[in-house]
Amino acid sequence: MHYSYSDKNTPFVLSPESLDFHLAKGWYRMGSNIFTTHFLFFKERPFSAIWLRLDLKDFKFSKSQRKLLRRNATHFAPATAPRTIDEERNDLYTVYANNFDGRLSPSISDSLEDYNGETVFNTYETTVREKESGQLAACSYFDLGANSAASILGFYHPSMQSFSLGYYTMLLEIEYCLENDIQYYYPGYVAPGYDRFDYKLRLGNCDYFDLRTESWLPYDAEELAREGPVEIQQSKLGELVGALQDKGIKTLLSTYPLFEAGLYDVWNDDYVPYPYFYSLGVDSAKNLIVVCFDPKEREFLVLQCNHMVQTQLLFNAQYLNGLKENDCFTDLLSIGSVLFRTMDSNIIIKACTSLLGK
Repeated sequence: MHYSYSDKNTPFVLSPESLDFHLAKGWYRMGSNIFTTHFLFFKERPFSAIWLRLDLKDFKFSKSQRKLLRRNATHFAPATAPRTIDEERNDLYTVYANNFDGRLSPSISDSLEDYNGETVFNTYETTVREKESGQLAACSYFDLGANSAASILGFYHPSMQSFSLGYYTMLLEIEYCLENDIQYYYPGYVAPGYDRFDYKLRLGNCDYFDLRTESWLPYDAEELAREGPVEIQQSKLGELVGALQDKGIKTLLSTYPLFEAGLYDVWNDDYVPYPYFYSLGVDSAKNLIVVCFDPKEREFLVLQCNHMVQTQLLFNAQYLNGLKENDCFTDLLSIGSVLFRTMDSNIIIKACTSLLGK
């Protein structure tokens, strides 16, 4: 049994305390599921998923945040209440989605997998209306636990982008938490090196979920640039490849985009969970032998892998073929056995050269 870097479950009942528990373990809502991942794949390369939490115990809005709240209060009437999904909100969502640079679900209900109120989540909304016209300018949805809130979905009219309404609704969600003695606010993840999500760091002094200790630590950009789950794999495997090349072994690090296969096939928990590996070739039984670096245990692994040919049919062949053209390894692999593991880079170098017969 290997550590689940990507995992999910579909709860049929979810108490407020259970939501608190999952959020505190670095899990998050995705539709009707609770999931976690520590690796992401954007623009044909892996990134670290760094989960954030804002402790509101001693939180104070910054000067710039107070200024934005005051400025927008002159133009808009905000309100927070149990969630509503209706034609007005969906119309605004559609306008937003049509101007969004990326993929979004067709509707709010599809995004939240919340149909006719049939959901286990206690979802609230923050709405922002123009004072003069009463027109809905922005809306966001967040889930409430017993002592925590998780920001799930936000959208606004593109013509009002100058009012920072996406960021504004998050501040309003935080304001609601402060007024109702909710201690923790979870804005989702950031991905170091992919700045689309960096606006979440403007909310305040966030903590991040540390994979190694499974605890929350103060966010440290420099530390994560070196020690993030993806960054440490790049570093350690890069050093290994360099050392092997010094011994005359020519090789490159492989990018493996199917590291999240376990999210889609819940009956098999032995898929290779790492976004990078170094191939040592095949053994006498035609099983692929690869070297990975585990970012939680901080050790090298030599794995004997099986190609899951039939299961791979579940994945989009055209998409995978496009990745293959960009030097990604796209054969779906499961772990047959762990041949070797060590924290010592010198030992793994000797093991690799021995397996390669060098």
